[in-house]
Amino acid sequence: MGRRRRSSSGDSTSTDTSMGGGGGDMGGDGGGGGGMGMGACYVYPIRQAEVPALDPDPDVVYRRGIDMTIPMTMDDGRTVNMWGFTDLGAGGGGMGGMGGMGGSGTFPSPAMRVRQGQVVQTQLQVDMMMFHTIHHHGIEPEYRSDGVGHISWDVNGMYTYQWRPMSAGTYFYHCHTNTVLHAEMGMYGALIVDPPDGPGRAFEGGPSYDLEAIWAVDEIDSSWHGLSWEAGTCGGDVGLNELNPDYFIITGVDGAQSALSHPGVAVSMNVGQRLLVRYICAGYLPQQIRFGGLEAEVVASDGRPLPRSFRATQLDAVSAERYDCIIRPTRSGVHTVEIDIKHWITGEVLGTARTRITVN
Repeated sequence: MGRRRRSSSGDSTSTDTSMGGGGGDMGGDGGGGGGMGMGACYVYPIRQAEVPALDPDPDVVYRRGIDMTIPMTMDDGRTVNMWGFTDLGAGGGGMGGMGGMGGSGTFPSPAMRVRQGQVVQTQLQVDMMMFHTIHHHGIEPEYRSDGVGHISWDVNGMYTYQWRPMSAGTYFYHCHTNTVLHAEMGMYGALIVDPPDGPGRAFEGGPSYDLEAIWAVDEIDSSWHGLSWEAGTCGGDVGLNELNPDYFIITGVDGAQSALSHPGVAVSMNVGQRLLVRYICAGYLPQQIRFGGLEAEVVASDGRPLPRSFRATQLDAVSAERYDCIIRPTRSGVHTVEIDIKHWITGEVLGTARTRITVN
């Protein structure tokens, strides 16, 4: 049996913390301690008096909605229901009159990509009888934009988070309402911060790259995937202390077989090219990634450049850790990358996800 672990808002990167959030509506006023609403306990409605003003001219605006019915077909033919965020700015639905049943979401959720120093606003719209948030993991904004309900509030209606990343690197965003369940259900997406000049370098003054891969590695316990959004918040035992994964995935693709050739995961490159692997430990259990005999130069961790890079053929990671790794093959070949997902206490390998790097 696995046991759940999750890091919260104690993320670490250098960020302008003067940026607040705003634009909340439909939230009502919550009390001081754990609030109640819509059949849930310990949710925290928006306190309108504390909602700050927004920058009237942000550099980037993202609009996210909610989809609670995202079917994921596994290699064994089973379908597991996932949840996620939709891209309302691209015309994605998933809400409106459908109450989160619109079917336009993806797993993982659409990536956010911004440049270091930009003022960014993320609008979250929740048009249904439930609460969600967006926590930009690794970004440290003002508390009202941190997206952690018990620190600020959960969202029902619309709320705008405002943030300004000051360190280029690999991050991710996720829901922080009933976090243990909502993250397991797939409510996360990659968040990439490029240097001020844009893509092409891992960070300002850092190594260059020719192509990149985003590998968000996760485990799925399909027995959790019939629960409702508020399950367990009122103290009932719904099994959230027991994580027994039966699927192991890479960026939303089953790592049993499909990820070996899926174009969104597997990599084809030429000898001499530089590949930037953005590795995200997106699950709760410890992981070990092996690069199939290739050597990687690890240049950044958790959105910060390392004082001194190091070379490795494998890495160990725990929940929410991110590593930026440069791989530059010197000869052609096919390399199978393996990621073991391990039991927290015993270290037993519970499953392995695989993909490939093909060097031409």
